[in-house]
Amino acid sequence: MAILRAPGVYYEPSEQRVAPLELGKTGVPVFLGITRRGPLDRPVRVTSEARFTEIFGDPLPDSYLLSVLRGFFDNGGDACFVLRIARTQGAPDEDVARRAAFSVPDRAGQATLLVEAQDEGVWGNALRLSLRSSPSEGRTFLTRDADAGDESVQVKSSHGITAGTLVCIQDPQQEQWVYVSRVEGKTLVLAEPLGHARLSGAPTYVTPHSFELHVREYEREERFDRLSLHGASPRWVERIVNDQSRLVRVRCLRPETPPRHALPMDHAEVSLTGGSDGLANLGPDDFIGHDRGPTDRRGLWGLVEHPEIDILCMPDLMAAYRTSKRFRSLRDVEVVQDAAISVCERSRHWFALLDMPPGGDFEEAMRWRQQFDSAHAAFHFPWVVTLRGGRRSTVPPCGHVSGIISRIDRDVGIHKAPANEVIEGIVDLEVILQDTHLAMLNNAGINCLRPFAARGLRVWGARTCSSDPEWRYINVRRTIGSIACAIERGTQWAVFEPNGPQLWKRVTRSIVGFLAGLRERGLLSGPTPEDAFFVRCDEETNPPDDVDRGIMTTEIGLAVSRPVEFIVFRVSQRLEDQAQQDEE
Repeated sequence: MAILRAPGVYYEPSEQRVAPLELGKTGVPVFLGITRRGPLDRPVRVTSEARFTEIFGDPLPDSYLLSVLRGFFDNGGDACFVLRIARTQGAPDEDVARRAAFSVPDRAGQATLLVEAQDEGVWGNALRLSLRSSPSEGRTFLTRDADAGDESVQVKSSHGITAGTLVCIQDPQQEQWVYVSRVEGKTLVLAEPLGHARLSGAPTYVTPHSFELHVREYEREERFDRLSLHGASPRWVERIVNDQSRLVRVRCLRPETPPRHALPMDHAEVSLTGGSDGLANLGPDDFIGHDRGPTDRRGLWGLVEHPEIDILCMPDLMAAYRTSKRFRSLRDVEVVQDAAISVCERSRHWFALLDMPPGGDFEEAMRWRQQFDSAHAAFHFPWVVTLRGGRRSTVPPCGHVSGIISRIDRDVGIHKAPANEVIEGIVDLEVILQDTHLAMLNNAGINCLRPFAARGLRVWGARTCSSDPEWRYINVRRTIGSIACAIERGTQWAVFEPNGPQLWKRVTRSIVGFLAGLRERGLLSGPTPEDAFFVRCDEETNPPDDVDRGIMTTEIGLAVSRPVEFIVFRVSQRLEDQAQQDEE
């Protein structure tokens, strides 16, 4: 610290510290599927089966989603995301996802409040709505005379009256309905001036009015009281209901109705109507979606650059192929899986766990695999058999495999191949493969699931569907992608810094320290740091032309740990006469 000798300004240099690089959380999948309810085209974090049911409702009969999620949690997964898919655009007479709704009229017969189900779906048609308006607690009276045209009145007590409260000012001759703009002690400032003089001795009463809203779904009920239609009120209906309700959302329509008739019409009990699921015409474009900006993202392309996700699964793609008439052939499934691979390749560190067509056909699996060539995707075969409530179900393996990946990433590290691991939560495989078929499938880049008599049902492969030997293994592709993402995210501080040797050295020092730590944890192989990685950021990688254009280039080489696939033991027989000769 500088020695302060006299009052004044002193300069004390201090090294600018940069946050160290670190790997983010990995092994977090997103599951695209069809559900009974829940937000559309927005990934929702789910940490348990109970949480899924609370948000998305009971599973649909044709959906694999809940079974796949159950497999994820059974195999060690702790958190994932769910993206609900439905058809949201189409012709007026087409089955698209819509919210059930009811338009509430005011006492002049004008629509004043639109009540909609929280999410799209037929489930909203079961909601029951009740409304009742009544005087609120806090009736008071004027303590000072008021003249016509006055914009405020003095009352005995302002308890229960706030900004936005609808009040009725009434004396024996007449009444006036008006909103309160603000409350200053015992003075009520009105939104409209008084139409007539008011005498405090008449007496003149001031009565606040509000309404109640009840929503019921079977045994679940929500109640909201002391609501107001005025946006300045702390009990504004839009704010209160939309923040607290798990069943509905509301929107004030603001008709030009005088305050006297502004309160909603009372309804003992009405049903919301018009809700639909949008599943009958579900097509490939609904899974693929689009990205037209932050406010218009759907399907796969709505997931681009999500900060927490790095694994992509689409279990209900096969459900849609089986049930939707807009999936005309497996070619439509192939188009969606191609789009999923494109999304993963664009994000650079995402990985897709794709499912084979159902049926367990060996020849079909081999043919299907030949349609794809990417280091950002993998296939597992065959489908798995689960048991729930005494009923056997065949489901895609992506949920069970993603659970294994999530657990390995958390307990060991992303560098560990997700293979030779027991698959929990299944009782059988759709087909049992012979060694000949296993060899052919493995050579084609298909990861097989196989039984072992004493070791259970296991994942027996960790290959991507890439033809490039450098990207043959899932753990290699994911490790490189995760390291690259961490370096990109952790060196953002260097943007707009002076592009010169000092910056190059700081960037190099930061990356070298990061990679050295990864080597110690086993993510990189090599007896020395020099064998495990190299980092170059100097005059050679940054020629003057690049510096003038504002470009800084860093070259990084990594030696990633690769899994053992084949263990060979060479056993030779030593002949007896040869042994005797050796003894002589």
